[in-house]
Amino acid sequence: MFEITSPRPYQVFQRNDDYVGDIQVTGTAEGAKKVEFRLTDGTWQTADVVDGRFSATIADVPVGGPYAVEVREKGAKTVLKVDNILVGDLWILAGQSNMDGCGKLINLEPPHRMVHAFYYNETWGTAKDPLCRVMDSIDPVHWGGVEDLAEIEKARQWDHNFREIGASLGVRFGKDLHKATGVPVGLLVCPHGGTSLEQWSPKHKKLGGKSLYGSMLRRINECGGKVAGCLWYQGESDAVGPTQGKQYRKDFRFLIESMRADLGNPDIPFIYVQLGPFFSDDTLYRDGWNRVQNTQLEFEKEMPNLAMVPAIDSTISDIIHADAVSLRRIGARMALMARKLRFGEDIPFGPRPVEFTFTEKTRTTIKVKYAEVHGKLTSVSGVRGFLVEKDGAPQVIKQCVVDPKDGCSVLITMAEPVSKGSSLWYGRGLNPIVSLKDAAGFPAPVFGPVKL
Repeated sequence: MFEITSPRPYQVFQRNDDYVGDIQVTGTAEGAKKVEFRLTDGTWQTADVVDGRFSATIADVPVGGPYAVEVREKGAKTVLKVDNILVGDLWILAGQSNMDGCGKLINLEPPHRMVHAFYYNETWGTAKDPLCRVMDSIDPVHWGGVEDLAEIEKARQWDHNFREIGASLGVRFGKDLHKATGVPVGLLVCPHGGTSLEQWSPKHKKLGGKSLYGSMLRRINECGGKVAGCLWYQGESDAVGPTQGKQYRKDFRFLIESMRADLGNPDIPFIYVQLGPFFSDDTLYRDGWNRVQNTQLEFEKEMPNLAMVPAIDSTISDIIHADAVSLRRIGARMALMARKLRFGEDIPFGPRPVEFTFTEKTRTTIKVKYAEVHGKLTSVSGVRGFLVEKDGAPQVIKQCVVDPKDGCSVLITMAEPVSKGSSLWYGRGLNPIVSLKDAAGFPAPVFGPVKL
């Protein structure tokens, strides 16, 4: 038997900081003593065949492509060829259903030849929606407890024949990042809907493909073991779960620290989404939802090379999932953050509340100062979304405007002086009416409570 096991068609190999990457060439050549290999139109190189197998490296291939690799038994005329190989950056897509992508499969983001994906069926291809088909996975953690192989195959066929949702953020992320940097993008599909941080916990990695974290590591290793960074969209299950997000900070830190340690890189960029709106019982889930959102905002400062993307301005396709238009917008924002963290571009994070003060001793006007603003703050229909409450009772706001003096602060004028111990929120609740953005369209993130 004579075959190539690496590279695979459409595979993306991770570049290094010198903008070159190594392409691993492996396969079987039973009965042969040597094989020859090359990039198409390049110089033939020779590798030994040991016990019917060969392994070699084409080193320092420049970022770009598509490349093709050719392999033949030494001196033979028959040549095996693998096409559409790229050298670029690999990004993990992980989290739960909003990372899966739950927008309707209409008017999709068009694919691009320099953005590829490693799908759950263990094949590479041009990245196109739906990216995530969990039942295609070879790892049992994604089968929903089903063990009968016939039932699993039936579920796979149904998914391929009748799926109506699956528009995601990944394709737009990859296209925007490639357009800005010229570096091809590979998307490593790893999310699973309805999952909590406990289910993603690295403590389960010893279970291999029976755990989400173990499955993710296996897939990364299948693709060479190195990545440029991770995109994460998750937290809904923790916010509405039994702990109502009280363990989120601890579990999130453990995940990021473990991932960086297991991949041997303490500075891997980690870009994540703050939870967006949720049409559900506000009295039942509000505290947990806002708790996770506030943790996600605060956590950005607690570890290096993190960036959070707000999603509170999303429109949704059902009670909890961002629609296709919003996911494309989130993907574009994540691409900007990837340019900041991965490529070192001087791009603001987007509005971040940094200071809360009163403008006078009477405590009737609150000034909320924002940093990392693109240009200036803006609000088409007036600033909406702030709440001041005392002992759970809302206090009357007379006026709320962007400070015309600096354009990066909000002035909240109250009907009555604010009592000490009152709380300030922005985006309180599950589906708040909010309107504050900056000139680049980045929304102000949900925060609170801030004690006044």
